[in-house]
Order: sequence, then C-alpha cells, then structure tokens
Amino acid sequence: MKTFKSRKNPGKSIAVLSIKQGLTLVIPFLILGSFALLFQSFPYPPYQEFMSDFLGGRILSILTSVYNITLGSLALLLTVTISLSFGKMAETNEAFYYAVTAVVSYMAFCGGITENKEYIFGPEWVFTAMCITLASCILFRIGVRAAKKIEAMHTVGAEYLFNLSILNLAPIIIITLLFAGAGVLLRQWTGVSNITNFGSFLFMKAFRHLSGNLTGALLYVLFSHVLWFFGIHGTNTLDAVAKRLFEPGVQVNQALLAAGKMPTEIYSKSFLDVFVFLGGCGAALCLIFALLIAAKKSHNRKLAKVAGVSVLFNISEVAVFGFPVIFNPVMFLPFILTPLVFVLTSSFAMYTGLVPYVTKSVEWTVPIVFSGYEATGSMTGGLLQAVNLVIGTLIYIPFIRYSEAKQTRSFQEEVRQMTKDMDQGDETGHRPELLSDDYVHNYAARTLAYDLKNELERGCLTLHYQVQMAGDGSLYGAEALLRWNHPVAGYIAPPLIIQLAYESRLLEKLGYFIIEKACMDIQEMNKVSDQEIRISVNISPNQLEQKDWSRHVFKLLSKYDLGNKQMVFEFTERVFLDHSDKVAGELKAVREHGIEISMDDFGMGHGSMVYLQDYSFEEVKLDGRLVRQLLDNERSRNIVSGIVEMAKTLKFHVVAEFVETKEQRDLLRDMGCNVFQGYYYGKPVPLCEFIKTFLR
Repeated sequence: MKTFKSRKNPGKSIAVLSIKQGLTLVIPFLILGSFALLFQSFPYPPYQEFMSDFLGGRILSILTSVYNITLGSLALLLTVTISLSFGKMAETNEAFYYAVTAVVSYMAFCGGITENKEYIFGPEWVFTAMCITLASCILFRIGVRAAKKIEAMHTVGAEYLFNLSILNLAPIIIITLLFAGAGVLLRQWTGVSNITNFGSFLFMKAFRHLSGNLTGALLYVLFSHVLWFFGIHGTNTLDAVAKRLFEPGVQVNQALLAAGKMPTEIYSKSFLDVFVFLGGCGAALCLIFALLIAAKKSHNRKLAKVAGVSVLFNISEVAVFGFPVIFNPVMFLPFILTPLVFVLTSSFAMYTGLVPYVTKSVEWTVPIVFSGYEATGSMTGGLLQAVNLVIGTLIYIPFIRYSEAKQTRSFQEEVRQMTKDMDQGDETGHRPELLSDDYVHNYAARTLAYDLKNELERGCLTLHYQVQMAGDGSLYGAEALLRWNHPVAGYIAPPLIIQLAYESRLLEKLGYFIIEKACMDIQEMNKVSDQEIRISVNISPNQLEQKDWSRHVFKLLSKYDLGNKQMVFEFTERVFLDHSDKVAGELKAVREHGIEISMDDFGMGHGSMVYLQDYSFEEVKLDGRLVRQLLDNERSRNIVSGIVEMAKTLKFHVVAEFVETKEQRDLLRDMGCNVFQGYYYGKPVPLCEFIKTFLR
C-alpha cells in the first residue's frame, strides 16, 4: 500500500525504517540508564553499604531518578523517536504532530499516565507503545492526506502554523478518541490494560501442561527470545511462567542438601540467569565478544566497548538495541540459537556430573565466573560459563561479519548513487542538497559528512598528482587532486567531497587544508628536484565568498618556501559568472602575489570568450567535452583552433585535459596546443609515486 511506503524511499516500509531509526536515536539514553542501573545495583555488599550511607543515600536517589527517566522510561523514549522518524519520512512539516499524536494516543489507550498504579512508560510496556505508535502514525498520515483535500480546512491569509494546526485538528481528535475507546474495550474484555500483560496471560495458558524439565526450559528460552527480538520484554512477559516452572528449583535443592541428600533439580531461574542468559537476553556477552573480535566497523567496536561494561553485569539493552539485534533479520538466528545451545550444554554438564547443580540464588548483576561459582559452589560453574561464552561467541561471529558486509554493500551503493546524482546535477545545473531531509540518501550523506569532519581534523585526506606534459615532451607541471579513501566506501569522488563540505560548513577548512597540503607536498618535491614546474590547485567558487579569503591564503603561503615551483589556482567558469567587485578584487590580489590563474573547462560555457575581456589568465584548460569529441566532431576542432589562436595573441597557455590516446595528442599538437593532461600520460598518483616517476 502506498500509505505505508516512505516518501523518500518508495520501495521501503516507513514502519520498518522508523523503528530502525528510533532504536538508533535512543542509544544515548540507553547507555545513560544502563550505567545508572549498574552503579545503583553494583553487586558488592560494602559498596552498597557505602552508597546507602554516603550523603544520606542521595547519590542512590539520583541514580534511581536517572534510571527512571531513561532506561526506565524506554516506552516513552521509543514512542517519541519512532514517531518523529516516521513523521520526517512521511510529511516533514508535520513531524512534530506525528510525535505528539503518538504520545497522546498511547496515553489515551492506556487510560492515563498510570493505570492500576503501573507506570505505562516502563520497559515492559515497549511492545504496547510500539504497536500504538505505529498504528497512530499510519492513521495520522491517512487523516492528514484526507484533511488536505477539504478546502474548508484552509483559511486564506492566516499564519502557516495556524493553518497547519487546523488541518491536523480532525485527525488528532479522531485518532485520540479511537485509541481511548480501544483501550477501554480491551480492559473490559481482558481485565488488563497492557497488551504485553495480555500476552503473559496467553503464555500461562500455553505452558500450563509443561513442567520445569528440559522441554520446558527450551520452550521458555525460545519464546522469551522471540518476544525480545520483536521489542517485547520477553523476561517480563513470561515472568509468571518462569516463576511457576523454575523458581522452586533452588529451594528444592537446598531442602535436599539440608536433609543430607543430593540435589535433583537441574532447572531453576538461577540456572537460566547464570548459565543461559550470559550478559542478559540473547547471551549478549557473547555478542560483545564477537563484535570485539570480528567487527571491522569502528562504530560497532565502539558500541561493544561502551555496552560491554553494562553487559558484564547482565544489562543487555544497550547491546541488543544499539547494534541492533532487535528487528534485525540477520541477527535473528544467533540471538535465538545461542541461549538454546546454552540450555543443552549446561544441562549436559550437570547431568553428567561435570558441574554441580545450582543450589543458591544469585543476584542478577553478579558478573560471569563469579556468578557460576556462587550458584554451584564450585569453580567448575565458572568454567562452564567460560565454555559457553566461547561457544556463543563462535556462533555470533559469522553473523556479525555477514551483517557488516551487508551494511557495507548498502552504504557503498548509496555513495555510488550520490555520485551519480551529483553528475546528473552538474549536467542539469541543479545539484541535490545531500544533507536535506528531502534527499533520499540523506542519512548516508550525513554519515559521510561527519566522517569528513573527523578526517579533516586528523589530516587524513591526501592529494594525488596528475602529470601535465609539454608538446616537446618535457614536464610542464601537475594538477593536485583531492583524494579521500573512505574505510568503508572506498575512494570518494572529489565533487561529492566538495558538496558535502559546502553543505556541512567545512568548505573553508577543507580549502585551506588543500592549499597547505599542496605547499607541504611541493617542499617534498623540492628535496628531490629544483625543476621549474607548475602545481595547479582547484579552488571552489564558494571559497571566494568567504571573508578575507585571499588574505588567509597569503598568510598560509608565507609559511612555506615553494622554490622554483609555480603555484596555479584553477577556477571554474562559475567564478567568472560573478562580475562582482569582490571576485575581481580577490582574483587581482591572487595575481599580485605571484599566483597564476587558470580557467578550467574553457570553451563550452555561456561566455568563455567574454571573460577574456574582464579577467587576465595565465592558462586556460579546454573543456573535456571538446577534447573527447575532437576526432569525430569538426566543430570541436574549429573551436579548439580558435582558442589556440587567441592564446597566441593574448599570451596564455592552453592545457588539453582528458587526452587518452596518441591520436588525440597528435591532433592537438598539430593544432598548436602545447600542454597535455590525461591518461595517455598518466593517472593521478600519490606524491611519492609522482616524485619517483617524473622528478628523479
């Protein structure tokens, strides 16, 4: 259905995308809440005594408050982040109303902030909140589209926000009443207000014929993790089942020991907590170790390091929501399989007598090894946990690698599409705004822009040099070309880099970096050869709009001794379309400081010839389209001949780019062109290779 598709990604479901984005946006609050819970519940008695006494327990109260408003309010956080993500993809202007409508609808469904003294924004309400959020967003989108067709909803001359509010009034009223009514009916019919609680009622019915044996343990672990995978707090949902099937296990074993008999019960709630749920749901500690071992993406390794601390104490939300595992089809199998395998390995170890039965309940925050020893009274309990950890990590590793490979392919494809969009924009004269909410690949573009900022700060961008040869075979110079080898996407096209820098306000910094990097490279060239050659640097038109651009450039250049190397600034035709005093002044200042000016893509613009009347050049570079068509297009040859004749009169050099064959080179030389650049002479190469090939 069209209603359920993203406005910017027509082939993708808004529901799926909004859940994915909502989970990602909530990560900072998960981390904060997890650490608050950890410091609040750290399993060391002297620490707990100290925290209770220190400042009258006020620190514990602060930690409790932080937990309650973050991880303890996960349902509220996800309602806001998912609905905002949905709204931005559906109707950007109404994104605020999507969020508010979702929150109001959810509270209306539940009957208020609290229902039966239960906090409706707690983690156990996540599934209910996500269901209501998505349903309200879908209905709101339908309602808004219908309301826009009613002319009476629009007041001519009224403020935009007033019209927007009136337009959304009817959908908000209808949706709120609809969910309020649905909540009342559900409570009257079932006696419970939370869909998750209703699920617990159903599972109690489904598990009524099972007992606390291997089959019961396997089914309990299976269903609780299936629920977790879909964002439902499986442990809470099946809490009543766990209490009926497994809670008596430890008490029975303790009673038998007190009577001088051997324990008989393998399965207990502590058995599951200690040996199956290593690090929380999905054996999250195994996921963390797999990420640390196999993950190649820096953000996944960082997540593993941050989440690893909390997971060590069995707080798994950051790991499973942050990676994410939840709603990630690739991670479904290891997330379900790993704890099921642990049930079997741990059962075998205890049944064969390798590890004693669990005879003591253990605080849920006690870390691995310590909890195994405490539960069984034997170091073999800790050893069993370590064996399970290795097995689980090995299960997760191939899925981590596959997931990252899939993410990499997807990101690379988006970058390729951005490059195509840039090329099409250059042809039509309308480049896309890559960081705009309306651009299809804006999240990938924002990722690149953020990476570009970090790479600039670390000085990781480089320049490659493409040789320019004179007609007599001597070295004329080289063009410095920006190169960024992204660790995931590979080499990024320079026009894409420039556009990202411009939109993210990094262009000024990038421009100065390129000039300074060229100066540093020239100094390296001078160590090998004092030959007089020209080094061309591309200057973006937008850089001339910066305040005191030329003054900053000259200050930068004054720090370096360029020797016999001539610095050349290449400007595209767009610079010369602006006949402002500022542009003219900047270009004049550049020439006065001994920097030569080259006009790029000359010959096919709106007024290339006219610019020669207003500006002075030392060099023009033929438009690549002229050179490519030279052999087959007589008019291109005539244009080039005319430019060459003018060059003789006005005394500037003509550089032919994109020279790829001997036939092109020979024809250009016969026409009087005296400088060539292109693959026929060489591709852009790193500085060290350029020096080795052309300067030694």
